[in-house]
Amino acid sequence: MVQQSDKPCVILLSMGGPETTADVREFLYNIFCDRSLIRLPGGRFFQRSFARLISSLRCSKVQRHYDSIGGGSPLLMWTTKQAAQIERLLNRKVPGVRCLVGMRYFHPLIEDTLAAALEAGSRRFIFLPMYPQFSRATTGSSFQVVRRITEGREVECIFIDDFHDDPGYTRLLKEHIDVHISADETLLFSAHSLPQRFVDEGDPYVQQVRISAGLAAGDREYALSYQSRTGPVKWVGPDTIVEARRLLSDPRKKLFVVPLSFVCDHIETLYEIDIDLRQQLGADGSRIRRMPMLNGNPGFSEVLADIVTRKGGLHGLG
Repeated sequence: MVQQSDKPCVILLSMGGPETTADVREFLYNIFCDRSLIRLPGGRFFQRSFARLISSLRCSKVQRHYDSIGGGSPLLMWTTKQAAQIERLLNRKVPGVRCLVGMRYFHPLIEDTLAAALEAGSRRFIFLPMYPQFSRATTGSSFQVVRRITEGREVECIFIDDFHDDPGYTRLLKEHIDVHISADETLLFSAHSLPQRFVDEGDPYVQQVRISAGLAAGDREYALSYQSRTGPVKWVGPDTIVEARRLLSDPRKKLFVVPLSFVCDHIETLYEIDIDLRQQLGADGSRIRRMPMLNGNPGFSEVLADIVTRKGGLHGLG
């Protein structure tokens, strides 16, 4: 019989990504199966048929994108490193805390990580999404998986919705910008876009993105744009390519691009900004630099450990 543990288990939630190009089809299929993102008539059966079709049609193109950044996503590597650092920090205060990783669309899947933790006896969970800003398309979708698995079980779950305006996070991001930006560069934040209908239905993501940008910019002037827009729906804008082109119409300008809704490198930074954005801008692409991501920055892990301690109710434990 597995002995139940009263020590909290922290699970970092993220999108996930294919580790090799051979994983791309499964990754895409999982995305298009998510009815919180795309809800088609006909229920789950039709959704799966649609997902198989679209993932097959898009697979080759997306594989080429991953080939151009080394053959796979480094997201799991960085998230695993963050988890290890957070676990060490938390164990200084509360010995026995575990910090694991659960991905929404690729392995280790949230459901597998959570099932293993339950099997090991964990009954107190703190879920920390690696999305600074809340959206039902990202954090909300991950929380749905958790609630489905834990429903009816005798477990305690604490959900940390976001950290978009957390003083430690925004201060670290501002300092990171200040260290890397040059005096002659204009600050351009780029966040993952969202279908406009989500915002119209009350999703707080765009408002939280604006707050994060303002706090991280401090006294600097800045512009804000959105990337990763796909499909024939209306997306939140302005588009990063369009906004960068507008700013660079002044031949004196140089841009310092800060990916705002991402915490570590993935296809959105390594391909969409580093490669595609520069190619789309032609000769003007040489006047763009991207901020290095936080990735395995120990200071970022300290910020996240502090958020878990405060919002996860770890004060007084030990």
